[in-house]
Amino acid sequence: ETRDRLVAEAEKARARIAAGIALLADDAEVREAFGLANRAMATQARRRNPAAYAAAPPKWRLFQLAFVLLNLPSIAKDDAPDRDTVELIFFPTGGGKTEAYLGVIAFTLVLRRLRGRGRPDAGLGVAVLLRYTLRLLTLDQLGRAATLVCALEQLRRAQPVRLGDVRFAV
Repeated sequence: ETRDRLVAEAEKARARIAAGIALLADDAEVREAFGLANRAMATQARRRNPAAYAAAPPKWRLFQLAFVLLNLPSIAKDDAPDRDTVELIFFPTGGGKTEAYLGVIAFTLVLRRLRGRGRPDAGLGVAVLLRYTLRLLTLDQLGRAATLVCALEQLRRAQPVRLGDVRFAV
């Protein structure tokens, strides 16, 4: 019974990842947001740890990429069936959880800007809330999120026509 439940859950995750890949193939705006989010993630990784990426570019770990891909449809489509699903990433410290959810945040922020050009709110406003219960963790995570926002701001300044005139901010 447990095996059958786990296999069914794995199949749902596989289908969601496949839907994210299909969305990238079919929607140019989503694909552009994904590409820009990846550029921002690479920039923030290099800023945080230049020595680690002196010889090779930053890369996603498989679970990180899977996490981002399975969340794309529920971010990009208001009617996605898993839009109200809450995901939990459970890995030990240093396992890469932060990059996984920062990737989702980067995609969300960029897609809002790209889509906001035609809306009165311009895709601005609060898009993400982060909450941490341990003070030291909060400071570290705030620094990492702020580095990502700075990377997004660099992209915006390079492409103000696409990403708007208003800066990204924490």
